[in-house]
Amino acid sequence: MSLELVTVLYFLVLFVVLFMGLPVAFGLGGVAVLFALIFEPRSLLAIPSAFYYTPWNTILVTVPLFLFMGSLIRFSGIAEAAYDAVYKLIGHIHGGLAMGTVQVCTIFAAVTGITPPATITMGQIAYPSMMKYNYDRSIAIGSIAAGGALGALIPPSVPFIFYGLLAKVSIGDLFLAGVVPGLMLAAFYTIYIGIRCRLQPHLGPALPEDMKFTTREKAQAVVNIWPFAVLIIIVLGVIWGGIATPAEAAAFGAAGAFLINLVYGRLTWPVLRESLATTVRLTGMGLWILIGANVYLNIFNTLGSQDLLTELVLSMPGGATGVMLMMMFIILVLGMFMDDWAIIMLCTPLFVPILDELGVDKLWFGALFIVNIQIAYLTPPFGFVLFWLKSVMPKGVSMGDIYGSVGPFVVLQFIGLMLVFFFPAIATWLPGVLD
Repeated sequence: MSLELVTVLYFLVLFVVLFMGLPVAFGLGGVAVLFALIFEPRSLLAIPSAFYYTPWNTILVTVPLFLFMGSLIRFSGIAEAAYDAVYKLIGHIHGGLAMGTVQVCTIFAAVTGITPPATITMGQIAYPSMMKYNYDRSIAIGSIAAGGALGALIPPSVPFIFYGLLAKVSIGDLFLAGVVPGLMLAAFYTIYIGIRCRLQPHLGPALPEDMKFTTREKAQAVVNIWPFAVLIIIVLGVIWGGIATPAEAAAFGAAGAFLINLVYGRLTWPVLRESLATTVRLTGMGLWILIGANVYLNIFNTLGSQDLLTELVLSMPGGATGVMLMMMFIILVLGMFMDDWAIIMLCTPLFVPILDELGVDKLWFGALFIVNIQIAYLTPPFGFVLFWLKSVMPKGVSMGDIYGSVGPFVVLQFIGLMLVFFFPAIATWLPGVLD
């Protein structure tokens, strides 16, 4: 059998087993073992090393620490405090609660690094509030979904950590590269909501005129979120300032979140147990996927398929731009069927040799990768964020309602992706300034 056919079958079998519902880690590892047994039995000797060496990479220490920080923050009251602040500050304008929801999700993203906490928490807090004041369902759901997706892009981003590990790019630089694109997307969502609700006031009614808040009440609402703002500034500041490594900053952040919960009286045994369980579950999932991806790619290289793939891609018309567009399309398609971490761990090792041959900046590509993942979060049939959101919506809200609400926000994400693609400085300017 020719190498070309083996390579095609290697990918095809993987997608079939994943589509059938096999867990990603077992799909990657199982397909690799099957092809190794058939075509290159000696390559099975490389499998034990993937199990032994993968979990001991020092940068992986940041993953459970940031996850633990994010899990604790979810129970700390930050979402309630931040939403109360935007409720009092901009609730009196059309679409104010939906715009505020995006802003709260942006703050939440900066202390979690993943999408579920903001999506779940704001689904429980913001959606009932917006429904109470007669907001259109699509605006309410869309703002929560789009804002929740920012958790993967705005630092400290766990997807950036996995990409940096596999692509051998500085985690601190990647965090910086996600700041401007993340804030840009948040601004796009806010502007869209504001303009649309201005033109169609019934979609996002302003709060009743009799609900006025004094300057003192507004100031107090803002002051209530200061511990979290300080935590964000310190955790990210020590990384960008070169004072601490990402792992050390993650440890500091986890300790800070622990203390905030303790001071505010939120650190109960159920909260601690749930935070630890969530951290262990997500970390374990990530490590198993990473191990499975390493096994899959080790066999892929042993078969000679990586060299074949690199030669094939480099021979395509369009040069570096054509290759990059193809990669973005592949990531987008995979996002409709696969978990974000799995996409990163599968595609990054395949793409990096090609990027090196083309001389493409892997920092810029990493920003494009994660912005693209934002689109994957909101596109069916998988739509990672959409399923998290469905889990906390009232019974009357169907998946069809959720799918229909995210369309305009997906368009805005495409615009953001194209802007970062054609203007790389959006991602690379801040790392260059602070290096």
